[in-house]
Amino acid sequence: MLWFARRKPTSGWSRPNKQRVERLEAEGRMGPAGRRAIEVAKANGAWTLLDDVEDLVVPDDLAAALAALPDAAAHWEAFPPSARRGVLGWIAQAKTAPTRARRVAEAAEKAAVGKRANEWPRTST
Repeated sequence: MLWFARRKPTSGWSRPNKQRVERLEAEGRMGPAGRRAIEVAKANGAWTLLDDVEDLVVPDDLAAALAALPDAAAHWEAFPPSARRGVLGWIAQAKTAPTRARRVAEAAEKAAVGKRANEWPRTST
C-alpha cells in the first residue's frame, strides 16, 4: 500500500513516480488534481529536475570542482551509485545559486579526502 499526499509544486519527480503516473493514466485511475499537479511540474521544471540525477550525470560546476582537487574525481567515481545519486540530488535541489555553490564545493572537498557529502554521521555502537 502506498500513501499519496498532495505534493509541493516545486518538488522533483523521481523516475518511479513518473512510472507510477504512466501506470495510473493507463489504468484510467489518474484524477484531475493529479493531472494538474503534473502540468504544474512540467511548466516549472520540477518534472525533469531529477532526470540527470537518476542518470548520474555530473553537472559542469561539480565536474570542474572535482577536477580542481587532487584525487577528488577518482574518489567520486569510486563511490557507489546510490551515494553519488544522493549527492547529485542534494545539489540539484538547492533553492539558490549560493546554496548550490556551497554544496558543490562541499561535495568536491569531501570527495578529495574520500568522504561523501550530505551523509548522516555514522555512530559506533
